[in-house]
Amino acid sequence: MRKVGSRIAITLTLVAMTWTVSSQQVKRSSGSDAPRIQHAAPADATTLATRQRFLEMFARAYFPGRTGQLLIVPREGDFITRPDVAYMHGSPWTYDVAIPLMFVGPAVRTGMYSTPAVQQDVAPTLAAALGVQMPPTTTGRVLPVLRTGLARPRVVMLLVLDGMRRDYFDRYAASMPTLTALRQRSAWFNQAQVNFLPTNTAVGHSTLSTGTDPRVHGITGVNVYERTQRRRHDFFAGGTPQDLMVLTLADVWQLATAGRAIILAQGSIDRAATPLAGHGACQLNGAPVVLASYDQETGNWTTNPNCFRLPAYLKDRNAKTLWPASGEWMGHEIDSTAAVRYSALFPAFEADAMAAMMEREPLGDKVPDLILMNYKGADFVGHKYGPDSDEMRVTLGEMDRQLKRMLSALEAKVGNDYLLAVTADHGMPPEPSSPDRRHLAPSIVDLLHEKFDPDAKQLITSFEPENGQIFVDEDRLSSLGLTLRDLAHFLESQPFLFAVFTNEDVCRAANALQPATPTPRHSKYK
Repeated sequence: MRKVGSRIAITLTLVAMTWTVSSQQVKRSSGSDAPRIQHAAPADATTLATRQRFLEMFARAYFPGRTGQLLIVPREGDFITRPDVAYMHGSPWTYDVAIPLMFVGPAVRTGMYSTPAVQQDVAPTLAAALGVQMPPTTTGRVLPVLRTGLARPRVVMLLVLDGMRRDYFDRYAASMPTLTALRQRSAWFNQAQVNFLPTNTAVGHSTLSTGTDPRVHGITGVNVYERTQRRRHDFFAGGTPQDLMVLTLADVWQLATAGRAIILAQGSIDRAATPLAGHGACQLNGAPVVLASYDQETGNWTTNPNCFRLPAYLKDRNAKTLWPASGEWMGHEIDSTAAVRYSALFPAFEADAMAAMMEREPLGDKVPDLILMNYKGADFVGHKYGPDSDEMRVTLGEMDRQLKRMLSALEAKVGNDYLLAVTADHGMPPEPSSPDRRHLAPSIVDLLHEKFDPDAKQLITSFEPENGQIFVDEDRLSSLGLTLRDLAHFLESQPFLFAVFTNEDVCRAANALQPATPTPRHSKYK
């Protein structure tokens, strides 16, 4: 512990040195005529502590070869996005990290839990309910919500409400009677939050499904820049699970039951659906579990047949049946298989597929079964219209109605003998206080190029705002006589950025984190 404490102290000192510096300027080594970079003003102790916390959040997601060269945090109330996305999550501020977490069912000790809880705790807790243990790669813990001495539930279900801020449960309670009733008879964690960066769909679902930090499972964003191939690599594209470096709850349970358990995974985007399903048949001794993933180009449910299976009764369902003849919803054009997702019409399509699987698959036999669902309406609508919109209120109400229908289908098969976990992968920022607090990632790339590489504009290779990471061509950086620290100092001088770390900063912080320890075996729940 003393060694770990000293490492953290060293890291904090390094952060302070990065931020709290004298007013002297830094020269580029390429000559006296090079641009001079002014350091940021000294920070107070509270700011330094907050920076350290954010650095450690990035450190929990540091993975060699996958983490970008610059890792950025916008100021609270500012956010960085793309021209086609009105609202963008990914930050460490409360609106992006405060998530709901509840467990419901006869096996649950109900009540309000004020103890801290994180996404890494979900898979170990559900595994304990099934009577198995997650692998030693797990960094989460079994939450104290399970009653002792009860039989295993016939079905364990994980419902991930994509983009669902925790405060929606209070603000929109009247529109969500089903979720409100579940909360009232649940084990509810009022301090649950995401403890890593970035806060986005791919990283969140991978963490929920594996019970471990991103620094272990390897999913560090929705994509990375592949330096050797000079191209972007999208995680889970086409339902390929190979980028996920550890076993998931679905993997563990199908191996523990020798493929006898029914495992259903569904999601409305590959990077949510695939990590929930795990590796399927694309692992040693694996079986092709069910994976239904929405294809926005065709409007059909699809899967990767090399690893998973798609039930025949889902193959002919198409989202083109959702929109009315006018092609509008609440005054918005939604007459395409991509656009219809950004409406309250889409949750019915998601629920239809899940209810069909619940009704037609042999759930609830001698072996407990596992259902994992990404329910994405709040995320789609939040990205386009924001958390405070009428569109969000209407969408949450429709999601709630469709959830009631899905639970009715499940209860028709197994009664109340199931365990339901409800949580989210991330939140969503509110409407900014002024238009100039919404910043576009391409403009930030242009800003860096204009400052450091105005002729070739080759220094920055990729910047996806939801990842909070800028990928830099380090060969080009060196040829310009620059360091990553130069770029970080320049970015931190921008009024809309709270902190900018280099991957060297994050690597040191990751080395200072306590190593992952195996989750204790939960032996009393039989």
